[in-house]
Amino acid sequence: MDMLNTLLKTHADKDDIDFKSIWESGLFIFDSNVLLDLYRLPEEASNDLINVLRSQDFNNKIWIAFQVALEFLNNRHEIISDQKNKFNTVRSLVDDAISKYDEVFGSLSSELSKLKLKQRHSLINPDEFITQDNIDSGKAFLESFIEELSNLESQQSDVNDKDTIKNTVLSIFEGRIGDSLSKKELEEIYKTGERRYENKIPPGYKDKSKSGSYTVNDREFVRKYGDLILWKEVLKKAKSEDISYIVLVTGDVKEDWWLEKRGKKLGPRRELLNEIYSEAPNLKSFYLYDTSSFLRHAKKELRLDIRDSSISQAKDLIERSRLNRTVLEEGLYYLPEEIISAAQDMTNFRVGIGRSVKNLPPLKIGRYSLYNFLMEIFYNAVEHGVGNYIGVQAKRRDEITLLRFKNRISPDALPDETKINDSNLVTTALTRGFGLSSARNSMANEGIDLNTVTSEKSFVVELYIPNSHFYNEGM
Repeated sequence: MDMLNTLLKTHADKDDIDFKSIWESGLFIFDSNVLLDLYRLPEEASNDLINVLRSQDFNNKIWIAFQVALEFLNNRHEIISDQKNKFNTVRSLVDDAISKYDEVFGSLSSELSKLKLKQRHSLINPDEFITQDNIDSGKAFLESFIEELSNLESQQSDVNDKDTIKNTVLSIFEGRIGDSLSKKELEEIYKTGERRYENKIPPGYKDKSKSGSYTVNDREFVRKYGDLILWKEVLKKAKSEDISYIVLVTGDVKEDWWLEKRGKKLGPRRELLNEIYSEAPNLKSFYLYDTSSFLRHAKKELRLDIRDSSISQAKDLIERSRLNRTVLEEGLYYLPEEIISAAQDMTNFRVGIGRSVKNLPPLKIGRYSLYNFLMEIFYNAVEHGVGNYIGVQAKRRDEITLLRFKNRISPDALPDETKINDSNLVTTALTRGFGLSSARNSMANEGIDLNTVTSEKSFVVELYIPNSHFYNEGM
């Protein structure tokens, strides 16, 4: 009979779960990702989550494992530092946009002056519109953004500032943090964990590549077994205190926690349910919420004033986390980052990346092939182009994405045998490194066609990338 009960509870449908009893008398356990999200979320959303944890009708139902407190305290500085670094990243992007703005109008004024419109045309008068005042006013909003960034940065905590979120979390969970597992229990986890990970028994096997450990007193907490340690603490809690309902609220999106079908999370993995119901047979329900769904249900069940925007922002954070993990695990990468990285290997070289490129999904092609191709394009722009600059744009089509690298060229700067009208231009313009022919072959090996377009003023290299090479489109 016990086995049948375990089987039925393990395969219970969502409609069979007594959510009313869960919210009335269940224990809500939070993982370290949820607590660390308090640093990542916008301030209003972070405050909404804190207010739920503090609320009078709910605070007596919360608990965190010792492993969660350990990971939260050890990882918070990394999150704070990352948030602080974002200001420099954004400032650099805006400064780059301002410099390009000046360059565009400088080039426009130069080209218009060559037309000698005042002498040769009675109606067209660009000087009436392209004035320094108009140019300055056009970029004023970017300069205002730079000022606002500085103001916001002064409000953003740094790693050496007082950590108010840390103090808030410790206050909320005071008396509600589990005791550490014993040294013997930890050693047993490390022995069995290796076998579990080899057989992909959840949770934790997706973290098998993590390195390092934390030390507290005489105990070593190996990082790659962090989720498994947390799980063992949850099992111990469920068994020793005879709890009826447990909900684990997690910011983790990995497959070693969630049962997922057709892109939808259906609840905990069956292996997790079988294990916890076997260890704690009196437990009626074990359930998972992600941070967003927890806030959504808390708004309804606790009748709290939680902003819909906070729920959406928590969901966005989870999706970004999912995408970033997929990028890491599947060998994907963001094309703009690869372009910027390659450009930084050039001296005094700039690259303009259009919004259309920045909006592309992560890509999977040979990184080495792409890097060598980019360097050929950049070298060509330096050798035969104008201003040590190249622009990149993208256009999405039904089956392919057209990626265009364009740089202005000066015919006077080219050798006689590579003048624009010479048919050899396409094959001689890219001569450094392994050459355009090899670049074309390299891209062909990735299933990508290459084409070149020349004019009197520009040289363009086009890549025709199948959309199946992008995340969520054939992968």
